[in-house]
Amino acid sequence: MKRTFWLYLLMIAFGLAAVAWPEADDLMYIQFSETHGPSKLDLAGLLVIMMGFLPMVKEVWKRRAYIRSKLGDSLWWVTVFLSTVPLCFVALGLYMGSDFLLWASVGVCMIAQGILIGIAFKQSSSVTS
Repeated sequence: MKRTFWLYLLMIAFGLAAVAWPEADDLMYIQFSETHGPSKLDLAGLLVIMMGFLPMVKEVWKRRAYIRSKLGDSLWWVTVFLSTVPLCFVALGLYMGSDFLLWASVGVCMIAQGILIGIAFKQSSSVTS
């Protein structure tokens, strides 16, 4: 895989570490529910995550014809559906304060998006190599 893939993945990992880092004051700048809302460190972590994730989404978009040919038409649509629609359930889980709904939705999105990103970056490295 390309070196940029590993850089993007490292950025996501650092962002996740920042979001998971416990804070002493626990001050929420935006409050989604009584228990959920980002602090200053969480917002910085989310920014770093998006800086690594958005270029990956761009690569999936550029390579969508190849990914579709690899997965087949029906599996392509199922994967795209599973990588986007559960994001609404993430928002619902944050609003309701339901950790189970939140993490189940994140897990489904992560697996589906990982499949799309993995195929996109494998193809892009075989083209440039």
